[in-house]
Amino acid sequence: MSVITILLIILFLLMVIVGGDRGLRSFFTLCFNFLVFFIMVILIANKFNPLIITIIMCIIISSITLFYINGVNKKTIASLISVTIVVLFTTLITYSMGMGAKIQGFGKEQYDSISSLSVYIKLNFTSIIICEILIGLLGAVIDVSISISSSMNEIYNNNSLITKKSLFNSGMNIGKDIIGTMTNTLLFAYISGFMALIIYFSSLNYTLADIINNKIFCSEVYQILCSGIGIILIIPITALITSEILYKNQ
Repeated sequence: MSVITILLIILFLLMVIVGGDRGLRSFFTLCFNFLVFFIMVILIANKFNPLIITIIMCIIISSITLFYINGVNKKTIASLISVTIVVLFTTLITYSMGMGAKIQGFGKEQYDSISSLSVYIKLNFTSIIICEILIGLLGAVIDVSISISSSMNEIYNNNSLITKKSLFNSGMNIGKDIIGTMTNTLLFAYISGFMALIIYFSSLNYTLADIINNKIFCSEVYQILCSGIGIILIIPITALITSEILYKNQ
């Protein structure tokens, strides 16, 4: 039995023991989402438009994650709509900024690792980086969105006299509490990804100016900043959409 199989079994057992029925659903959600992600990569590799494919797959992954685990109700519908809007906004912002920043291609530090590979693959690397940002951002955005919409739903159910404006403000306050930890989560997730790169730069005695102007470094920082924008946007959008949906039939 391979190490990967053993780790998968341990993960499955822990999720079932700790999470019970919800943990079992979360494990299957993880498998479904991995399958969707795998299909997305294959489609992009076969020259389908990467941005359109990624946006569609983000919506499918969000639907599976929200509806299969939490059921179809007002809070999950509000969360899905909010995530979809943020994915579209983030795509628009990162695409327009990415064109100006010229984040594309490979850096000279990557020549050794790709020298034995063919680079004649006809993919737009600016679009690929935007896809990476959207996929990297998606989990955090879903997490923040369902946390806010679920809390607002509880507030609404326990206080039917609350006004729409007060409910919206409560959602914003909940989001402000989450924003600090979630931006840190994203920051350290990305930083840990290019720790080896920083060590590599240090070994080559790069100056600070060389590092901050390096194509690979700029690409990583660009992804962090765009992801941060997505995290900020999800808070007011979820608060607004959830308050509108909860008061829709009154």
